[in-house]
Amino acid sequence: MTITYTNANGESLTLRQRRPYFLQRANGTGDVRQTVTTFKAPDQDGAFFISGSLEMRNILLEGTIIGDTLDETHEARKRLLRVFTPKLKGTLFYRGARIPCIVEEAGFMATESARSPAFFISLLCPSPFFEALDELRVELASWISMFSFALEIPTTGIEFGLRQPSQIITVENPGDVPCGCTISFKALGTLTNPELMNVDTGEVFRLLRTMPAGEELRVFTQFAGKRVVRIVNGVETNAFSFMDTTSTFFQLAPGENTLRYAAASNMDLLEVSVFYRPLYLGV
Repeated sequence: MTITYTNANGESLTLRQRRPYFLQRANGTGDVRQTVTTFKAPDQDGAFFISGSLEMRNILLEGTIIGDTLDETHEARKRLLRVFTPKLKGTLFYRGARIPCIVEEAGFMATESARSPAFFISLLCPSPFFEALDELRVELASWISMFSFALEIPTTGIEFGLRQPSQIITVENPGDVPCGCTISFKALGTLTNPELMNVDTGEVFRLLRTMPAGEELRVFTQFAGKRVVRIVNGVETNAFSFMDTTSTFFQLAPGENTLRYAAASNMDLLEVSVFYRPLYLGV
């Protein structure tokens, strides 16, 4: 059992079954709690289910600092409190996943041994979901390279690239719950009104924009992080005004999602990529 915590300043501390930070217990990484809203009519047996939502996750860590000397133990105590400061947000890494959190409480329990003080840490995670460490990327519309070096061109010529033939692709979300995504529209030449449709739900995100060559529009559909930006020569600006008002910041459901891209004109000059990070209920 190895847990690493990194605060917003980039300072990290790893807890495991070895000195100096011997981790004895980690609670809250696998259980989730839901608040259920119901309605009960007069004389009704039971109740009507209205909705349910997951509570914040609380992770509790307990362990012991083991030092060879009192000075070593004292320095380890100070470092633990410095890294697990309540003044900074942080990220917990555990079993190939991560979860953003904030320190609710960190301290030490009464102990008879000054050389081996017992510590406890309470972490509050506003979002209860663990995230995959690596962001997944799927190319919906791109050019497939057809040559490599060393290159020898025959007299009959050679294909330098191949356009993907289909407008529709299946995206697999291995997570436990729906997750947001980042949609990248890149213009290889002038085109108009790029869009991406979730064929399974009929939801569409459309941009009303004539894109010149070299322009990229990125759409972020993550909960509490929805936005649209324009990127040209590495400079990012707000592009929310380009969004069609009928558009939906759709999520990727667990399992297979069928996506279809399009443009009002010059669709062959459009490159579309989707980035997403699966979410899990526990690890």
